[in-house]
Amino acid sequence: MFAKLTALVGGGYTFPYTLEEAYESSWGQWTHHRGKSKDDNSPVSIFRISATDPNDRKLVCARNGVKRLKMLRHPNLLAYKDSTEMNEKGATVIMLVTEPVKPLKEVLKELDLQGQHRDEYYSMGMLHMANAVSFLNNDCKLIHGNICMAAVLVTASLDWKLSGFDLLSEHALPPDHALQNASWMVGNQYKPAELAKSEWSVIQQGPPWAVDAWGLGCLTQEVFNVSEMQSVEDLRRTELMPQALLQDYQKLLSSAPVRRLNPAKVAQSRFLNNRLVEVVAFMENIAVKDSETFFRRLPSILPSIPAPVAVRKLLPLLSSALEFGGAPPLAVSSLMVIGGHLEGDEFNKRVVPCLSKLFASTDRALRRSLLETIDQYSVHLTTNVIEDQIYPQLQTGFSDTHAYIRELTLKSMLSLAPKMSNKTLVTSVLKHLSKLQVDEEPSIRANTTVLLGNMASYLGDATCRRVLLNAFTRALKDVFPPARIAGLRALVATKQYYSAEDVALRMLPAVCPLCMDPVPEVRGASLTLIETFLKVLQDEEQVRRSREAAAVEAGGGSGAMAGSGGAGGGGAAAGSASSYFSNQALGATSSMLTWAVSGLMNTVGGSNPAAPAQAVVAAPAAAPAAAAATPARAAPAAASRPAAALPSASSGAGKAEGWGGGDGWEDDDENFEEDAEELAARAKFAKPAAAAPSRPAATAARTTSGAASSSGGGSRFAAEDPAEALAAAGGGWGDGEEADAWEDMDKPKPAPAAAPRPAGAAAAAARRAARVAGEGAGAAAKPKLGAMKLGVTKVGSGALGGSKGSLGGSEDPDGW
Repeated sequence: MFAKLTALVGGGYTFPYTLEEAYESSWGQWTHHRGKSKDDNSPVSIFRISATDPNDRKLVCARNGVKRLKMLRHPNLLAYKDSTEMNEKGATVIMLVTEPVKPLKEVLKELDLQGQHRDEYYSMGMLHMANAVSFLNNDCKLIHGNICMAAVLVTASLDWKLSGFDLLSEHALPPDHALQNASWMVGNQYKPAELAKSEWSVIQQGPPWAVDAWGLGCLTQEVFNVSEMQSVEDLRRTELMPQALLQDYQKLLSSAPVRRLNPAKVAQSRFLNNRLVEVVAFMENIAVKDSETFFRRLPSILPSIPAPVAVRKLLPLLSSALEFGGAPPLAVSSLMVIGGHLEGDEFNKRVVPCLSKLFASTDRALRRSLLETIDQYSVHLTTNVIEDQIYPQLQTGFSDTHAYIRELTLKSMLSLAPKMSNKTLVTSVLKHLSKLQVDEEPSIRANTTVLLGNMASYLGDATCRRVLLNAFTRALKDVFPPARIAGLRALVATKQYYSAEDVALRMLPAVCPLCMDPVPEVRGASLTLIETFLKVLQDEEQVRRSREAAAVEAGGGSGAMAGSGGAGGGGAAAGSASSYFSNQALGATSSMLTWAVSGLMNTVGGSNPAAPAQAVVAAPAAAPAAAAATPARAAPAAASRPAAALPSASSGAGKAEGWGGGDGWEDDDENFEEDAEELAARAKFAKPAAAAPSRPAATAARTTSGAASSSGGGSRFAAEDPAEALAAAGGGWGDGEEADAWEDMDKPKPAPAAAPRPAGAAAAAARRAARVAGEGAGAAAKPKLGAMKLGVTKVGSGALGGSKGSLGGSEDPDGW
């Protein structure tokens, strides 16, 4: 319009379309070209005809066709856009611009349909032509005059359109009608008998559809044979004609014009109204239809529809219906079934724009349908399409108030994550997953752990080592058993991202309590995990041992010389020691290790093992008989310990004899060092030789005092170091036996003391010793024994003081 206005105001007219290459075939005298609009670059079809004489009869017919096309509007007639008539190099040129179409013959060869798909599509096209001809003949009382394959064009959506209106005339046939003046343009193979004989009166007296009914029969012959007719005899070939259409085909070609079948009745044929036609008709009028039931059945119908028709015809209709609200949300499944026929750029061009608009919708039911079918179309999406068009709208579902939408959004990431960039996964997706792992819905928490385990390979090693162990150990504390199971299985599935230190220090301490879980599946998964990662730790230990052995070998002869410089048996001990300790440093560290090992060996080698740590807590007061019997049990133990303690204080030869080459704890065959603290501890055990004869009396006094202190809740070892007493005493933390054990360490083992005596016998022995002492020469010592006899509690207190004095009189550094 503006181009014509510009031509009127100033300058010449400029054709606003670009003429491109021509098709191989076209109807009549026209040349069919592809073209594009200069304004918006949209595709068009341009029909061009030229002649040097402006009054040439083909130009006259062309002007009639352009005029008729401007005036006619029907879904099955070619749509008019623009036209112009100009002079080019002394010739008159007529340009007709229409919607973009292709010749039918080329489309049929391109589709190459077979079997049922061929019959359904051809029937839909013939229905379009029957409707177009019926519109011209019955509604407009016009005669087309040249219905054939060349006059049929096909749109991008595979709709058939009727063209070639140069001969279009009224049925009344006025004197200057185009059909009479240009009947030479119609090929003889397409002319019915009355037209071939120019019997115009028969045409006028016959029905208005008589001429075009014959042409419709010729079109049916050409369509099902996919070739143009060469003669009238070709109409006898019916081998490829569907049997259901054969009867109507024969009526269209009746020799009597009156008996030819009306195209309107052909349009009502059952064969032409097949399933494909019904689906297309429903989609084209969806605004006034009950679509719920239809779209439930559509996915099962689509396989019987030709794929090109579904993609080029149904897909645009379905996309528009979904975008503008004409179709229910469940129509998304049909959209995905059709989109499955597309690949690559074609899918991105036809389906993705619709999907991005649908994801932006606030309709929760529509979002649900999109997420439930994401597996069907995610394979066609590219990284740019997902991150630019899909994910920005999809991520809002992570925080949706409806739990099912959150869960579907979570599951959709399993399909999209392989095609998303690492930056988006780490900076955006992981943030949403961390929130969903503490979601109020248990199933969402469990599925979040499952998803994180499945998409770990797309996150990168650094992110996995930083995130996965924290996330999965959090899942182990979930109250929902499937969440715990998911965490355990995810840890096993991603074991390559955890170091041995992480396994030992962080993972196993969190997993081991689940071995006692009340749910059998959790226990089974826990044991499976522990078994798996114990193998990891064993492999790590083998690697470390190999590395340490290689380091020892690389150290050369210096290590061997250091190992052979000790006592005679030290070399054998070094050879049997663990490789982990073989390269430890010497000096103070070596002395500390040796001391600790020696003390451990003395304790383990005694007749009574050390009591556990819980034994430090004092037990309730025992019965007097039990308290009295305690020293008797301690006597054999006290007698047996000095022999085990001697090697530690002996010379180097004695050490080699007692400890060499058998325990595997040597420290390069060095002599055990005795520091000041150890010497002070040993001095506590030393007693004057003169005190030896009084042991029975002292034992009795200690027995009585021990009973008194036990009943009173006191402790006889208030001045002793509990660590030393526990390491040296074999029987634990009792009230009376430890004193005998610590005091008698350095004395010869007396034979009478080894037999246990009851409390009454001990008292009788004390009285006998008092009488003997009173009669002998040592009367100065009698008062102490007399005090023991007369006052048990008083003498017992003195005996306790004497015991302290016998232990060296040292103060308790720990304040016990």
